[in-house]
Amino acid sequence: MMDQWQLTSVPPQRTIITKERTGAFLQGFPAAIRSSVTIVPLTYPITLWQNVELPWLPDDQGGKTIIHGQQTLQYYRVLPYNEEIIWQIHLASIRETEGSQGPMQLLNCVMDVRNAHEELILQANTTLLLLDQPKPQPRPQSHTNPATHRIARHTLPSALYGLWDKESSLIPGTILIDACLGTITGEMLVAYAAASGDYNAIHLDAQKAVEFGLPGRVAHGMLVLGMVGNLLQELQTAPMTLRNLECRFRMPIVEGDTVFAKVIVQSVVPSQPGDKETFIDGDILNEAEAQNNPVIHCLLEVSIVRPEPDSSCSESYADAPFTSGQSQRILAYSGSADYVLA
Repeated sequence: MMDQWQLTSVPPQRTIITKERTGAFLQGFPAAIRSSVTIVPLTYPITLWQNVELPWLPDDQGGKTIIHGQQTLQYYRVLPYNEEIIWQIHLASIRETEGSQGPMQLLNCVMDVRNAHEELILQANTTLLLLDQPKPQPRPQSHTNPATHRIARHTLPSALYGLWDKESSLIPGTILIDACLGTITGEMLVAYAAASGDYNAIHLDAQKAVEFGLPGRVAHGMLVLGMVGNLLQELQTAPMTLRNLECRFRMPIVEGDTVFAKVIVQSVVPSQPGDKETFIDGDILNEAEAQNNPVIHCLLEVSIVRPEPDSSCSESYADAPFTSGQSQRILAYSGSADYVLA
């Protein structure tokens, strides 16, 4: 299937990222979870996909829909403002498999972003799930006046300050982020669609989502991951730089779900100059890693609480603290994030 597109690339594209562009992109996130425009938002480069036609993806009349399956963002250098970058998307592989909704194709796409000197800045590996439209499903009842959780701002763990002062080190189990990202609303989906250019019908049309066997309007995977990425970027300071973010989208997050994010330190280890991720084509890609600086490896968990289809959330549930209802949470996304210490 689609063998004609195997190992295909779109022509190289040239872009200049400005603060006006990233500022408009950040408007797609709730105000409490917007990173500073002083740095390019971690997930912003994925929006570039919306500006180029990928011939291996179906059009709206193809009887198929696309769902984000997995995302990796590997940064080798800081993405610059007001400088030309060159980026290109490749179709690395297509694999057919059987999912809960029936047969599907897994499309592995890779985007390389380089600067004018041909130095690799970012490699984004995206797995897309291409689903056939299943038999019609009954439309679920809508939630009337669902209670929403307020977004809780996190604070920096005290261990980080000691780490920056070279007085202490993070230990496995240190929680870097433990936050409620809020309840997914239709307004959030519309705002992110406008900011990112991703108008996939399953995010905006409840009936279309149900036709593909989904429980409701689906939150953009990059909306939720982008909110987590914005929080991760807030932890950055001069000696600590986010280099890698990986996420597997295990289940759709839909309108009405309340979303929680937790990022936990798994290990703090010196990087090894000989590690294969440090080199590509014999060139050192990351000076900090080449100098054997510590790498903080963190685990990422995004979980949800979903209200019952036939009832609204109660006021007591809306006012409950973040630690309540642990048994009701469902793991939706999982992954990892790596920081390098200079």
